[in-house]
Amino acid sequence: MHSTPVFTITLWLVVLNICCYAQQTADQGANAKTKQILAYITDLPKQGKMLSGQFAGYSPDTFNAQQIDEIAGQTDQVPAILGCDYACGWNFKTPPENIIDYTCNPTLKEHWNEGGLVTVSMHLPNPVSSNGGGYKDRWNLNYADLTNSNSETSHRWRLFLDRIAQGLDDLQRAGVTVLFRPLHEMNGDWFYWCNQNPDTFKHVWRDMFIYLTNVKNIHNALWVYSPDQSRSEPSKYYPGDAYVDIVALDVYTDDPHSMKGYQEMIGLNKPFALGEVGPQTTNGQFDYTRWLSAVQSVFPRVAYFLAWNDGWSPIRNRNAFAFLNSPQIINRGQITVNGGTNTGSSSGTSSSSNTVLYNFSNGVSEWKGFNVIGGPWQSNEFMVKSTESLKADIQLSAGGRYVLYTQEKSTFNLSGRKKLTAQTRVASWGFSNNGKISAKLYIKAGSAWKWYDSGEVELNSNSATTLSLNLNQIFSGELNDIQEIGVEYSSNAYGSNTAIYLSYILVE
Repeated sequence: MHSTPVFTITLWLVVLNICCYAQQTADQGANAKTKQILAYITDLPKQGKMLSGQFAGYSPDTFNAQQIDEIAGQTDQVPAILGCDYACGWNFKTPPENIIDYTCNPTLKEHWNEGGLVTVSMHLPNPVSSNGGGYKDRWNLNYADLTNSNSETSHRWRLFLDRIAQGLDDLQRAGVTVLFRPLHEMNGDWFYWCNQNPDTFKHVWRDMFIYLTNVKNIHNALWVYSPDQSRSEPSKYYPGDAYVDIVALDVYTDDPHSMKGYQEMIGLNKPFALGEVGPQTTNGQFDYTRWLSAVQSVFPRVAYFLAWNDGWSPIRNRNAFAFLNSPQIINRGQITVNGGTNTGSSSGTSSSSNTVLYNFSNGVSEWKGFNVIGGPWQSNEFMVKSTESLKADIQLSAGGRYVLYTQEKSTFNLSGRKKLTAQTRVASWGFSNNGKISAKLYIKAGSAWKWYDSGEVELNSNSATTLSLNLNQIFSGELNDIQEIGVEYSSNAYGSNTAIYLSYILVE
């Protein structure tokens, strides 16, 4: 009788464990694009690839694309997945369902149309309260009341779900698939939905799933179950294969190789992701490339990650450029999903369609200053991507206007391009009041020298500020006839003098 060597059986089981997990969407009525995206995500670990992602804030309180633009400016890449949170559960409003806000959707749609994916999470207010708040108040809630139709808590919870459905349906009508991550970190002890009776939690999740899919007809969602790695038994609250598409772990650690719960989670036989990622110590010293070696050597089933913002973001830590430009990472515009809707070109990637117009490491070229008292000069006081900048000294005055500009038309080639970006900064010295300096990136186009600009953005003296000008608003004939490119600075400050810096102008 022929016998199969033990090592061959073991190898076959390893391959099966990595490659062959379910691709059927939990929602049997999921639309075709949503099914395609689940299949695509499922397949990524077999290729040794994972999608990058970045959380961009709470809608409407802190959500904005500024950090995404800053990532693009520093790394030449836009993360594949853009994240928004629909609910600031610490806020108060009457009625409380109005705390749930999806005004981030236009930005999510734009990201999708540029070739990206999107994810939505929610820090929901406590439904016990008639005016919100209480997202960390675990003690005044009978969790079973969320599905008890005779309770006021259940009534508010349904209104919460109705509001969530409005946001998801708005994306659905735009053709956008959502990585939907509700009730995250349920095995923790901080949110009101945490550490509940497991059977009750599962019942609430299943009821939410059935209501949103079968009653509210939400068929563009991939449901993500995302406990926290810092607590035990991450699968304890798993509601079942029929209600989950992707399993994940939220991981804040300074040692990615030490992530706990991975084997338990991949044992659920679903695609696996990192629902939230960031260093535990937010001192700017975490090396994000440590995740590359950890995934490659210890956690090969990771299909995507979502870095948290602010001090947890790659650009607030070390080696963001090397991390996002690794061959392991798939960024926006590099996603390939059959069907074509979101295979658009990326903004901010290092593809050949992006051109650095100026980085000033070779001098000031034809750049000039208006209303400056010195310069512009080449300077290494402000560096972007290891390249130098323009520097000009200005005399501070309330209502002051200062311009750095060039009319070097031989360099301009904006036809067919989507966006112009520049990195700028102001020095910290010279202010004798609490005034501020803002800047706008502009072009003058066509024979009439028509003005287009990015809108004013307040500058930071400690870090680069990205100015971004949408070129889609400009008539194509004018893009062939650019007369001037520049940055106009405005001040409500007075004092002695300070310096403005301009660097790394990129057209995408």
